[in-house]
Amino acid sequence: MSNRGGKNRGRNNWNHGGGRKFYDGPANNNYSEHDDRMERDRDRKVTDVKRRVSFKPFNGGRNKGGVKITDMQIRAHLEDDDRMGHAAGGDGFDGERRTFKKGFKGRRRGSPVPRGPMSSGPVFRKKLVPGPTGWFEVKIPYGHKYEKEFILRSLVQAISPLIFIPQYWKVEDTAVSFYIEDFPAAEALQKVDRTIDLPDGRKMIVIVRNSNPQFQVNAQLKERMKLAMVKRYNPTTKALNLEKFHTDPDLSDIFCALFRPQIMLAAFDVIKDNIPDLEALNLNDNKLHMVDHFKVLAQKMPNLKILYLANNKIPYVASLDSLKALSLVEINLEGNPLKDRIKDQTVYISEVRKRLPKIIKLDNIDLPPPIGFDVPEDDHKLPSAKASFLCDTAGAGIVRQFLEQYFMIYDSDNRQPLLEAYHEHAMISMTVFNSPSQSSQQRLQSYLTYNRNLTSKRDLDTRCRFLKMGRLPVVSFLSELPNTKHDPQTFVVDLTLFTPQLILLTVTGVFKERKLAVINEPYRSFQRSLVIVPSGSGFCIRNEMIHINNATRIQEEKAFKDPTSNGFQSTAAVAPPPASVAPVAPITAVPPVVGGPDDNTKLQMVQAMAAHSNMNLEWSRKCLEETNWDFERAGFAFTELHKQNRIPPEAFVKN
Repeated sequence: MSNRGGKNRGRNNWNHGGGRKFYDGPANNNYSEHDDRMERDRDRKVTDVKRRVSFKPFNGGRNKGGVKITDMQIRAHLEDDDRMGHAAGGDGFDGERRTFKKGFKGRRRGSPVPRGPMSSGPVFRKKLVPGPTGWFEVKIPYGHKYEKEFILRSLVQAISPLIFIPQYWKVEDTAVSFYIEDFPAAEALQKVDRTIDLPDGRKMIVIVRNSNPQFQVNAQLKERMKLAMVKRYNPTTKALNLEKFHTDPDLSDIFCALFRPQIMLAAFDVIKDNIPDLEALNLNDNKLHMVDHFKVLAQKMPNLKILYLANNKIPYVASLDSLKALSLVEINLEGNPLKDRIKDQTVYISEVRKRLPKIIKLDNIDLPPPIGFDVPEDDHKLPSAKASFLCDTAGAGIVRQFLEQYFMIYDSDNRQPLLEAYHEHAMISMTVFNSPSQSSQQRLQSYLTYNRNLTSKRDLDTRCRFLKMGRLPVVSFLSELPNTKHDPQTFVVDLTLFTPQLILLTVTGVFKERKLAVINEPYRSFQRSLVIVPSGSGFCIRNEMIHINNATRIQEEKAFKDPTSNGFQSTAAVAPPPASVAPVAPITAVPPVVGGPDDNTKLQMVQAMAAHSNMNLEWSRKCLEETNWDFERAGFAFTELHKQNRIPPEAFVKN
């Protein structure tokens, strides 16, 4: 009784103490204390086993019994489950593609990846992008178990009606891979991942990613390129056709795509060593998206005249800057994005010719001959600078006399006689540059009122208001400007056009304003562009543009330093000029010759008379003969008779 009571008390204490009751069988009074101990030992052993199982990382993977569970055993365990999932048609897990987006936030770090309903979601794949090169790698894990024909046939059937051309087939470890260059086919292959049944009941894993085939530029690659170029070269026309070079049958087992700069440079080296006199090169359909490395073409192929780059990926017309050193006469750029960016064909041709000025054929279309100036290569020196430029030395005297008389009146106290210097429908405008940083004395306040700078006067009404039209408004405008004194020693005259019907000249120089009670009169620089036309027996101004600016320090140091040059004499010191001063008589260029001129001089005098009078050579000679070859008398006679309309019309008829 004492033993039974002790056992009952022990059992009650065990149960009440919170211990787990693993077995609760029917009441049985036939037991012994040995059985009770055995039961307690068995319960304790089960409890110890349960407590030993742990995946906590802090104990180094060892349980309390000292047994270490290695990573290899865990991976093997997971692979077994993965194979079972494949056999059942499930997704399983692949070491390269295991991605979990949701559902595992509460998982303890270091514990194995759970399996079951949570892991049966879709596999997330990296999105493909249609890059400029367009190459994609297709990888089949465990594909070494199956025949190449079976794999390709299964893939083609899965993406039908799309097709693809596998290139550079390779077996590496347990996986097979190949490359394609078709974006729609690559997308379709990515979508058939784990949808194709394999003979062993699994699903085919198809991994597709953007990737270019691996390559190595070495002597072997250059030798293979050389052999492929032999059959593509035409020695008669000195032309090499490298169109779709990477698809050449002789290069099917080696990656030789010219869009890779290293491979293209290697091709240039092969051409330089074997075809140094190459004149035409076809690079169509090679997926070229950058041509910066084409700068070496001028050294590698100095005789290159024709270059085809059609159906490539060249993005901008500015990319052609790398071809500037070439003397190309023909280029083909059809099928490139750069052409789609420029809608206007005229602008497109202009932009190409900026880089390649000698082009006469563009995109298989003949262009008009380029307008340019070929400078000899051995002449690199600029011509020496000249103070003035005269397109015709015969106009030097006329221009000098015209400017002297004009500025003599302009620097006087009365500018009204300038009415004779301007055409009835003359036009004049003024622009002024005035810097805010200048002192009050330097500022051009007197001229800003008339400033017609088109960058500031944008509306049409204002521009028209500041444009003076007509003889009286022009002279009235000039009379309102400050009194001046010009230094003729600073004048620079450019006579750019000199004909009997039109004279175009530009004069620049320095003047100072004559202001009362001002000791240091401000210096100004000017530029006046004049369009001069014949008027009666002289000339007058038809159009004039004036620009006023402050004189530079160098101009101030040189101006009015010659004591003999104190500006043009004013009308107070000399008699006023006649009313016809501005229309200068142009026929004073050839002085009379004492004793009679020789035949050569007579011919020059006839040509000069014809140029100044606008008569034909016959009547010019007659006029000189009747005045005994006195050029001045002949000019005077012509002027007087022309005023009286006594010269017949046939005198002005030229053959």
